[in-house]
Amino acid sequence: MAARLMGRLVRPVRKSRSSAPVAASNFLSTSSTVDTLSAVSTRCMDRLRLVAPTEQQAVQFSGSGPSLAELVFNPLSKSINGNHSTSNGNNIRNNNNQAENEAFEEAIKRLNSLQSNDAAIRNSIKSDRVNTKEDTVKYLERSGLPLETVERLSFIHVAGTKGKGSTCALTESLLRHQGVRTGFFSSPHIMFTNERIRIDGQLLAKDKFTEQFWKVYNRLWDKREHDGDMPAYFKFLTIMAFHVFVAEKVDVAILEVGIGGEHDCTNIVRNVRTVGITSLGLEHTELLGSTLPEIAWQKAGVIKPGSHVFTHVSQPECLQVIRQRTKDHGATLYEVSPTEDYFRSDAYAGVWDILSDVIRLNGSLAIQLAGDWLSQAREPLRQEHAVNEVRMDPQLLHGLISAHWPGRCQLVAWQGMRLHLDGAHTLESMAVCTDWFEKSVRDSVNPKILIFNRTGESGFGELLELLNRSCAFDMVCFVPNLITSTPNAPSQVTVRFSAEIQLKRARVIAKAWSDLCAKEQQRDEGQAYDTLMDAFTDVRRRFPGGQLEVLVTGSIHLLGAAISALDLIHESQN
Repeated sequence: MAARLMGRLVRPVRKSRSSAPVAASNFLSTSSTVDTLSAVSTRCMDRLRLVAPTEQQAVQFSGSGPSLAELVFNPLSKSINGNHSTSNGNNIRNNNNQAENEAFEEAIKRLNSLQSNDAAIRNSIKSDRVNTKEDTVKYLERSGLPLETVERLSFIHVAGTKGKGSTCALTESLLRHQGVRTGFFSSPHIMFTNERIRIDGQLLAKDKFTEQFWKVYNRLWDKREHDGDMPAYFKFLTIMAFHVFVAEKVDVAILEVGIGGEHDCTNIVRNVRTVGITSLGLEHTELLGSTLPEIAWQKAGVIKPGSHVFTHVSQPECLQVIRQRTKDHGATLYEVSPTEDYFRSDAYAGVWDILSDVIRLNGSLAIQLAGDWLSQAREPLRQEHAVNEVRMDPQLLHGLISAHWPGRCQLVAWQGMRLHLDGAHTLESMAVCTDWFEKSVRDSVNPKILIFNRTGESGFGELLELLNRSCAFDMVCFVPNLITSTPNAPSQVTVRFSAEIQLKRARVIAKAWSDLCAKEQQRDEGQAYDTLMDAFTDVRRRFPGGQLEVLVTGSIHLLGAAISALDLIHESQN
């Protein structure tokens, strides 16, 4: 199948800065008229207005329209004229097949039995981390799928601290819009476990998820050698994803690393030819190391012999580690230039200003990953171009703006609230989140509300300081990831942290915020709540009318619980 290639822009870090940088391979693009590009820019504007509706449009998202969950996962589920659409295939409204829904829920409940509490996870990871890949291969083959069969597929593997999921989502969209059949494995999920496995950009259907789950689970259960001989939650889903990708005959599977890279269970495939490493920061220090070079070494563990490695890592000490690991594997390293360089042409005047922060930060890396995969998979389409010959075309732009990655710098208008949803949980990602929120509400006179949760035991102090500096919040709610006092839906259940632990942590974080406000001589507007329903009910009690600017951040899991709580409140009022 023929495919047009897209403009490419990279700086090969194997050369000195004084050398003329060239692209490893470029996406050839057909010449496009300014009128065509202008039309694409207009469509960009229309799409972004739907994703981030104005206050006037927000009223149309009330009443009997789509649920908040549908708007989050499919921002085009209701057009401006009120017609429903499921253009991106991610309509998540429960279907009418009660038996199918119940079977899916039963599968998730059994899957959750493979979760462990926090203490058990930490002990297990610390003691068995080096054996993770070997165990994954063992369970994969025990499930009836030899590694050699998996490796007949083609892969793009992405590691990093910040933006790896977004980069994968953009890469998947770019390739899908080139006619490539894609598989995508990511983590964690926001609301639904089947978010983690996607085919052609769509969540794996519930019936297929259920079928694949029981096939893999029963085979592993029957072949246990002792009572505890089952893969843990994430490892199981990784194995299941490989089964799905083989069954669906995808052209390429895009894998987002779970934790680190070197010992991650996604890192069992040996034939990866295209690798991405996103921005790095301190995270999971008890597992990956306490310094940036140590973390860079772990992330660079996804590099394979002969692979092309693309990165926009900026820290010199991290680049030095990645460069050495690339050399050790006989791979080639390319430093990706800023996404803005693709939009310097007069034909794209105004386009850059309307692009989301997700595209601005990760678009260039995604273009390189998609382009490199196509150039290697579809020889002889390789070609080299000087940096000043980089080109953008409508198909490439459409692939970028059509990508949807919920819960990352996402603005949704809902029931008198402008909900700013971002799962930032590291210092680097929170810096991006607070900058985005500050710009979004700069000209707003609406009350500013913060809904915050941090699942980790530590590290929230610096996040609170960033949030405190970014905005003078009128109300701050510290919450557990609990929707109500009754258990969450199966897909939103986490055994890792009990309700008691979550409630205690919310109060600890609230106390830290209070201390910070006292130190800065600010009024303390913070309070801990037992559930998200309690928090949102109190928000509306204190601010009964008008629009609100609500930032929900600190945890991906928090986003799903918050969306569910708001949908429940809306249902109870109608």
